[in-house]
Amino acid sequence: MLVNRSIFVISMFMFLALVSCGKKAPPIPKSAPMPETVGDFKGEVRDGVLFLSFIAPARSIGDASGAGPQTWAGFKILKSCTGCGGSLEPWREIRLTDKTGYTMYKGRLYFYDDDLMPGLDYTYRVVPFAETAIQGAASNMYSIKWQRTPKPPRDIVAKGGDSSVDLSWTREEGVSYNIYRFDDDTYPLEPVNQALLTTAAFTDRTAQNGKRYKYEVRSVRLDGTMRWEGEGAAVEAVPEDRTPPDPPRNLVSEKKDGGVMINWEKNAEPDLLGYNIYRIGRGKPEKLNKDLLTEPHFFDVTPGTLRYISYYVTAVDRSGNESGSSREIIVILKE
Repeated sequence: MLVNRSIFVISMFMFLALVSCGKKAPPIPKSAPMPETVGDFKGEVRDGVLFLSFIAPARSIGDASGAGPQTWAGFKILKSCTGCGGSLEPWREIRLTDKTGYTMYKGRLYFYDDDLMPGLDYTYRVVPFAETAIQGAASNMYSIKWQRTPKPPRDIVAKGGDSSVDLSWTREEGVSYNIYRFDDDTYPLEPVNQALLTTAAFTDRTAQNGKRYKYEVRSVRLDGTMRWEGEGAAVEAVPEDRTPPDPPRNLVSEKKDGGVMINWEKNAEPDLLGYNIYRIGRGKPEKLNKDLLTEPHFFDVTPGTLRYISYYVTAVDRSGNESGSSREIIVILKE
């Protein structure tokens, strides 16, 4: 009896040892830790489609050694549709070696789904994978009941100003607006306005003169904390330099044989193109130079026979903006 009980106890210890010695998965060596997994998986309705994004794992591209389980090769996206009769199933695969199908922005990986039907519920999940067939932990699930998005705004007008662009459109009740700017044809993921617009006008004061910009104005419908942003209506504009240089200063004159020499202080504007000089006789100004003067002086060889004449100078920049007149200087031709 004692022998049988001993055999039973020994058998139980052997069974427990087998159960607890790694039947679930092989142990991971301390020298090869699993990389970080997907974080903060979420969705946002923008431009009439569902943009999905997550914080990419820190080692998603891999280290210099290229160690197998330490390098994510990409991400498997699972999708289900309640009402379509399906559970979470493989929908698409994003490989980090590909150059299309996703974009990275501020540490987040973005992709979108434009195959959605109003009234149906959709759920998504992300699973990272390595070339060695090792899969990481699945992300949190994101679910959404799809609705129709607002229509694009109407009658959009864009006018280029000085380092700015003014946009206006026809306002619609019940919606707000976001403004997106395309820089060098790069698709914008964030609006240029810091908060939703409730009026039908916006001025972009961060534009550069001489550069063509494309803007999209998109309507946004609020549903609690959810924002439903529709497709945008596009318009283009080019800001233009409309600020003239300062008027030239410190004009001085000197009568010489054969004419009158006028000198002034050189303008400091970096975009200065040149100067115009004007002579006033009998109250009528006359521009004396045919081409812009590139140096701050001018010799008038035809001052005329009047007793008094006066001169003033203006500055012109590369955009064609002409300054106001300098202080007039009076020259006495005859004592």
